[in-house]
Amino acid sequence: MRICAIDIHHHYVPSGLLEECKKRGKQLGVELIEKDGQKSLTFAGGPPFMLQTDLSAVDDRLKMMQDSKLAMAALEAHTATLGYRLTGEQGENWCHVYNEGIDDLIKRYPDRFVGMASVPLQDPARAAKVLEHAIRDLKFRGGYIGTNVNGNYYNSTDFDPFWAKAQELDALIVMHPEDVAGSEKMGPYGLRLICGNPADSALSMGFMLYSGVFDRFPNLKLCVLHGGGFFPYNLGRLDQGWAVRSGPRAVQAKKPPSGYLKNIYYDDMIYRLDTLNYLRNLAGADHIMVGTDYPFLLGDWKAVEKIEALDCPDSEKELMLEGNAKRLLKL
Repeated sequence: MRICAIDIHHHYVPSGLLEECKKRGKQLGVELIEKDGQKSLTFAGGPPFMLQTDLSAVDDRLKMMQDSKLAMAALEAHTATLGYRLTGEQGENWCHVYNEGIDDLIKRYPDRFVGMASVPLQDPARAAKVLEHAIRDLKFRGGYIGTNVNGNYYNSTDFDPFWAKAQELDALIVMHPEDVAGSEKMGPYGLRLICGNPADSALSMGFMLYSGVFDRFPNLKLCVLHGGGFFPYNLGRLDQGWAVRSGPRAVQAKKPPSGYLKNIYYDDMIYRLDTLNYLRNLAGADHIMVGTDYPFLLGDWKAVEKIEALDCPDSEKELMLEGNAKRLLKL
């Protein structure tokens, strides 16, 4: 097949962002630590997050895209650098700097990259304002958030100003795990990433679906990365929970979780063809996009080949490779 695919799961840390940390890190509430050739960021005095050098790479990124049959990628922050520990004002300033750094790369390669906005979701009203600025002024194509904000999941109406703005703008919101619940028990073998990330996506979706977020915002579009985490494969149990819980544990949503599948989109970063085929049958080919998780070791540079190898009509493959992303990102 021709090179046409669009990667919806593609991380980037602009080198200009790190230069801004050196210049005015104290003002931003962010500290850049450089030691033994390694760079780390800390937010509001929190624990350091070590940055892989290839998060800022451009030439290697373009080579990987060519080798992996990717025509375009949606640039997203690394979730640990969204800065949710900052104050609302600091977070707004930080996200503006981050988005402008992404915009610089887009201007250099307008045919290869689009932007997904970092937003300060610790202050939902400010997050709504930053999202609107990024989409209307920088021409970004959606927003990018973590599965929770400092351990607070999305079962509170506190986040409604942000969801309302995303719905008003008809903007796709891409969600990635971060600050994983129970991660203190997952240190060995890298299980925080292997098991914790998909579990936290499922947990976040449980909070959203049970609390009625999609009743209040019926046109909200949410893409859950890593093939939706464990959510699509636990859907029957979630539906059963909706049906049997009562009293103080009763679910607030009007419909079972399976009644909101039209709102939820996925990448194909789940490795196995049989798993991808299950997701296609559950969600529909019109709800799946390519996702590589560049540049991380758990990523899948053969995400395009997985879709090409599916036993389904070429029309469905075209949707998953490019059609859905073009529609949702308004390309």
